[in-house]
Amino acid sequence: MKKNREIICGLTAWVLTVCFFLSCLLIPGLSERISEHGNINILVYGMTLVLFCILFLAGMAWSTSRQNNSLKLTESPVAKKTALVILLGSQLPFWIVCVTRETEQVGTVSMKYGWHTQPLAVMILLFLAELAVFFWLYENLSLTEKKGEWIIWLTYAALVILIFYCMYTPNIYGRGEQGDNYHAHAYFNSVYNVYQGVPYTHNVTSIYGHYGLFFKIPMKLVHGDFRAFVLMMAGLGALTYIGAFLVLQMLVRSRILRVIAAFALAFPVLGMRGGYYWQVWPHRVLFPVLLLLYGTVILKKKRSSLLTAAGGYLICLLAILWNTETGLLLTVSWAGLYISRLLSRKKWKIRELLFSIGAQAAGMIFAFTGAYGIVNLYNLSKHSLMNSVRDFLIPLLSDGYMTDILHLDLPTYPSAYMAVITLFLTGVAMGIAGWFGDREDRRWETDLIFMLSVGALGCLVYYMNRPSYHNLDCISISAVLLAAYLAQHGLDFVKKNGWKNIARITFYEVVRGGIGVICAASVLAMGTGTILQFSQNSKIKENFHNTAEFEDFAQQIAAIVPANTHGFGLNVAEVYSMLHWSTQCFTMDFSDMAVRPDSLKELKKQLETEDAPAVFTNKSSLGIWKRNDPVTYQWFCDNYKLNETFSFYNEEFRYFTKR
Repeated sequence: MKKNREIICGLTAWVLTVCFFLSCLLIPGLSERISEHGNINILVYGMTLVLFCILFLAGMAWSTSRQNNSLKLTESPVAKKTALVILLGSQLPFWIVCVTRETEQVGTVSMKYGWHTQPLAVMILLFLAELAVFFWLYENLSLTEKKGEWIIWLTYAALVILIFYCMYTPNIYGRGEQGDNYHAHAYFNSVYNVYQGVPYTHNVTSIYGHYGLFFKIPMKLVHGDFRAFVLMMAGLGALTYIGAFLVLQMLVRSRILRVIAAFALAFPVLGMRGGYYWQVWPHRVLFPVLLLLYGTVILKKKRSSLLTAAGGYLICLLAILWNTETGLLLTVSWAGLYISRLLSRKKWKIRELLFSIGAQAAGMIFAFTGAYGIVNLYNLSKHSLMNSVRDFLIPLLSDGYMTDILHLDLPTYPSAYMAVITLFLTGVAMGIAGWFGDREDRRWETDLIFMLSVGALGCLVYYMNRPSYHNLDCISISAVLLAAYLAQHGLDFVKKNGWKNIARITFYEVVRGGIGVICAASVLAMGTGTILQFSQNSKIKENFHNTAEFEDFAQQIAAIVPANTHGFGLNVAEVYSMLHWSTQCFTMDFSDMAVRPDSLKELKKQLETEDAPAVFTNKSSLGIWKRNDPVTYQWFCDNYKLNETFSFYNEEFRYFTKR
C-alpha cells in the first residue's frame, strides 16, 4: 500500500499540472497576462515544475499521515488491468500525432526520416511487429550471464569511433545549410579571440560561456588552425559518449538493453543529421555527462564524502566556465542530490537540514565565484578591466534573450518535449518518494536518477526559451539513460508474464511495469532510427569531410589578398586560421551580433585606429552590419571600395581596399 500511494500521488500531481500547463498556453486572457512578465514558455514551464513538486509533496505527506483503506481497491485484478490498458493504450494515439506533426516544428530535419518518406500506416505496423518480436524473444530466450559481454564493449567502441568521425566536420559549408557556418562561426570566433589574447569585454565576448579559455593552450600548439579545433571538438564529443556509455553500463542491468540504449544514445549524431548541431554537441552535453558519470561512480562505490562533494562542485565550476547557463543548472542539481540524500535518511534533524542547505549554498557560491574569478584573472593578465557579473552572464541577463524576435511558441499538440518532461518528472517523483518510504532500503540508483532528472529539467530551459526541435538534443542523453533504466522494469514485467499473472503482483508493480514497457519501446524506436538513418546520411558526411575543397578556397584567397589583411565577419577567422594569419579585428561573433551591436562601433574604431589599408569580409557579414548599425556601415562604404570577390558555395567573400 505504501508504494501504491506514490503512483496515486504522482498521477494526480501530473494530471493537475498538465491541466495548468495547457490552460496557461491555450486560454488567451491568461496567456497574455503571463506574457507581460517575460517569456511565457519559461514562466509557464517553471511554474509547472514547482506546482508538480508541491502537489506531489503535499499528496505524499497527507497520505503518509493517515491510513487510507481506499488504496486497497487498486489491488483488484480489474483495477490493475484497467490501469495497464489505459497506460499502454494512450501511447499509440499520442505518438502517432507526435510523429505525423514532427515535420511542422521549427528546426526539424525529420522530413528525410524513413518514417516520413514511407506510408505512416506501414511504418506503424512494422514498428509494432518489431516490438512484438523483441518482447517475445526477451520473454522466451535466456542468455548465459557471463557470455557476450565483449559484444557490448565492442558496440560502445564502434559507436564512439563513428561519432568521432561524424563530429569531425571541418567543411562547414558541406551541407549547404546556412546554419552550419553561422553556428560554427559563433563558437570558433570566441575561441579565436582568446587564442589571439583578446580579453573579455562588454563588446568583445563569448556567447553562452567562456569555453575559449579551455582551448587557449591547445590552439597555441596548432597555430589556431580551424581544422584542428574541429578535431578537438570531435574528440570532446567522443569523450562525452564514452562517459554516457560508462554510465549506461553501471546503471542498466540488462545486457540487451545496454546495446539497444547505446544505439539510442547515438541517434542525434548518427541518425538525425549528417554532422552535428554546433549549439548543442558537445557544448551543452559534455559537462552534464561528466557530472553524471562522477555521481554514478561515487554513489555506486559508496564513496560519498565531503571531499567527493567538493569534487562535484569543482566539476560544476568548470561547467559554468564552459557554458554559463548549463553549469549553473548542474550546480543546482548537485546541491539537490545532497539535500535529497539527507531527507532520505531514516532519521534527521532540522539543524542537520539547515547545515546541509548552508553547505550546498557555499558549494554553489564557490562554483560560481571560482568561474567568475578565472575569467577575470585572464582579463587582468591581458591588462584589461574585470568583467561585470552582467557581462559574465551574457546573454542570460540580456533584455532580448528571453523575448526577442527569435521567440517561438511551444507546440500544444502531442510533442516529444511533453514526453520528455513527463519522463524527468517521474525521476523527480522517485527521488521525492524516497523521503517518505523505507529509507534504509533506498538504492543508489534512486539518488542518481533524482540528480539526473533535476539537471535535465533545468537544461531543458534552453529548449523552452527557443523551442526549435533540435534543441531537445541538449537532454537526449539524459532522457535515454533514464528511459533505459526504467525499461528494465518493463522487461522484468514481460519476462514474468505479468499480464497473465497480474492477480499475483501489486498495483505498483503493474504500473511500474507498464511505464517500463513504454520506455523500452521508446529506446528501441530511437535505436532502430539510428540504424535506419545512419546510411542515408553518408553522402552528407562525405561533403562535411571534404577539407580539400575548403583548403583550396583558402589558397585562392592567399593568392590575391595580402597576408594578415584586416578581416572580420562570418567564417573569416576560420579561413585565416587555416592560413595561419591574424584577422587583426576582434569583435563579437557576427552570428550573434544582435546581442552586442555596439561591437560594430568597436570594429569601426579598430579599423580607424590602425588605418587599415585593406579589409577582407563577406556579403552576409555586411548585411548583418547594415542591419545592426547602419551609421557605422555607411562609414565603411564611404571609406572602402570593392576590389575582388570570391565565391564559395552560397557565400561571396569580398576584398576591399581603402578609397
